[in-house]
Amino acid sequence: MTKPKAWRETARHRVADCRIFDVTASERETESGLKGTFYLLNSLDWAGVIPVVDTPRGRELLMIRQFRHGTGRLCLEFPGGAIERGEDPLLAIGRELVEETGYAPEMVIPIGDLSPNPAFMTNSFHAFVAEGCRSVCPQCLDEHEEIEVLLVPERDAIDLVGAEENGHALMTAALFLYMRYRGWSL
Repeated sequence: MTKPKAWRETARHRVADCRIFDVTASERETESGLKGTFYLLNSLDWAGVIPVVDTPRGRELLMIRQFRHGTGRLCLEFPGGAIERGEDPLLAIGRELVEETGYAPEMVIPIGDLSPNPAFMTNSFHAFVAEGCRSVCPQCLDEHEEIEVLLVPERDAIDLVGAEENGHALMTAALFLYMRYRGWSL
């Protein structure tokens, strides 16, 4: 059985600039002589946060519902957004949380970094937990955002995975990392 080796990039050129991402063609080869052209989707890194609110009912997770153009339907997910070039992911997620929900955390904890699809995407997803969230201001939404904020009991959020509104794969991955953070076994 052959052991895979890294491919070396020999040339690269931009194929398309689509505002929120671009596509490049990467010419690559291996030491053993394999060659090919691979198309890469380059986008900003993205961050998501699982905000925790302590209520009289117990730990609840702050979730948002918004329309997603890729699927053409409403999605129930956790707050998040793009990280600007050079921006610290921790600062980005704090900004997104306050903008989208009006809630601010006492503490933010990184729980993992993931590759959304390493086959052709070059960006990363940074997942966080925000503990001790409380409402501090009204939402400050972007021009094209309409976001409903919901409090969902911790266990109910897990049960929602795979439901029609809750099919965002990165949110499911963040929830898995959250379960590991909480010490829950599958």
